[in-house]
Amino acid sequence: MDYFSLPGRWMYYCYFIQGRNFPCSLFFTGRFLSLLVFLHASVLHPDPCLSHPQPCHILARIGHTVRLGVLLPIRQPARVQNALNRALTGLKHQTGDGIPPLLPYNLTLEVVSRSPLGGDPSSMSSCVCQEMVARGVSGVLAFPRSPEELIHIHFLSSFLKIPFISLLEDLEPLRNKDKTSQSLRGKSEERERMRERAREREGRKE
Repeated sequence: MDYFSLPGRWMYYCYFIQGRNFPCSLFFTGRFLSLLVFLHASVLHPDPCLSHPQPCHILARIGHTVRLGVLLPIRQPARVQNALNRALTGLKHQTGDGIPPLLPYNLTLEVVSRSPLGGDPSSMSSCVCQEMVARGVSGVLAFPRSPEELIHIHFLSSFLKIPFISLLEDLEPLRNKDKTSQSLRGKSEERERMRERAREREGRKE
């Protein structure tokens, strides 16, 4: 699992399939950067073209659809969905005269957005497998809200062999990790002080 951060409120976690290197290229800034990262990794990289059952020159003639799964958060899913719709609209408007299309080989993008019934691992797994993987998504955008959800998404990516990109708002999981490290460090320092006091008391008795 690799991650990179940008100025602002978002950090992007990228999960890579073992044996396949999906590069992350920063073409634009903004909240829809993760979508561009996914499209560059899954479509513009030569490996997906070679592994497709049809040659690329046929794809250029008949066209094809790339499906992107979006695992919406349980809280405020409409807010995330609206932001995603605005990002897709902005990407479509960027193509024009002299500007190459977002996807090569006449590929079209289809977004499959779903929200799990609950935050537990069972609900999340059912949503990803039954609502997204069954429809043939090439990758998934996720919005975990806790370290536990982030760990479960990493497990799904490893088990399903599908790239996941997790967007963490306000870096909450990292702050929780820092708090845990500080707590453990504080307990270690407290135990060391208690040992020093015990040695001082033993020295006074002698």
